[in-house]
Amino acid sequence: MQPPDHQEIDHVQAHLNPTRPFIFTFTLFVLSSLALFVSGCSSSESTDYRQFSEKIDHDRPQTDTGPDTAAADATPEQKPVEPAPQVETSSTAPAKPEVTASPSEQTATETAKADSAPQNTSEKPPADTSLPVVAQRPDPKLRAMTKEEVTQEKSASEPREVKILVKDRSFRRTSPENALLVNYDDIDLLKVMNMEPVTPEAPELMPEWLKNLDGKRIRIRGFMYPPFQQTGNEYFLLARDNQICCFGKNPKIYDLFPVIMREGVTADYILNRPFDVVGVFHINAESFDGELERIYTIDDAIVIDK
Repeated sequence: MQPPDHQEIDHVQAHLNPTRPFIFTFTLFVLSSLALFVSGCSSSESTDYRQFSEKIDHDRPQTDTGPDTAAADATPEQKPVEPAPQVETSSTAPAKPEVTASPSEQTATETAKADSAPQNTSEKPPADTSLPVVAQRPDPKLRAMTKEEVTQEKSASEPREVKILVKDRSFRRTSPENALLVNYDDIDLLKVMNMEPVTPEAPELMPEWLKNLDGKRIRIRGFMYPPFQQTGNEYFLLARDNQICCFGKNPKIYDLFPVIMREGVTADYILNRPFDVVGVFHINAESFDGELERIYTIDDAIVIDK
């Protein structure tokens, strides 16, 4: 008997074991898959594997409280921030050519900057220099005194030698009540007898014509020093000028004296306007604590405001 050839043997084996080719093919496929899987695990640069691992770690319940777990559980704010990519600013990069703006474009740009600039409300407005020239002048009281004013003030502070400067003086009669018309110069002791300061002995040193005015009815013009009330004043102070009664000037004792109204007659306050007083004139030096308080008085007076 002849031995069977190889083809017959293979045919018989395939008939007896029909799964042999399939097992061989499956074995090759499994070996290829394992090789690919091992090669994928050995590569640390694989993005798909890293993402898959992170997903598994995220879904897995966290039991470890070590530093690795705390870093994984950190909020996005606590995670280190990756530095931003730096932009290469090579000095060799070609510079863009500068384009000169036209005058109209420059004006528009400056206007836009001025409109967008924040307004600083804390700055004070500039000082107003449009005031009148008179308002910008210094106070005349603060100016330096002239030589004449210095001499006058020095001489006024020193007692003067009393001497009669006006030896005679006559007065005319006037209405109402046939009063003698007198003015403040007539009773100015500095002009009449060079007396400064005025002393309690002044009545005895006066010239005769001035002494004779004592007890006579006179008419004199002056200003009303502000009284205590607007109406119904039974007495007030008569001042030589409105600077005494309104601007605080220190008056002389003969420039400001009391006026007592006639019985049953009162006077209203006359503001900054001259008027006449008719009444009986008295020369009587009155002192208080050694200082001369007054030297003249008018009583039984009426006011003529015309």
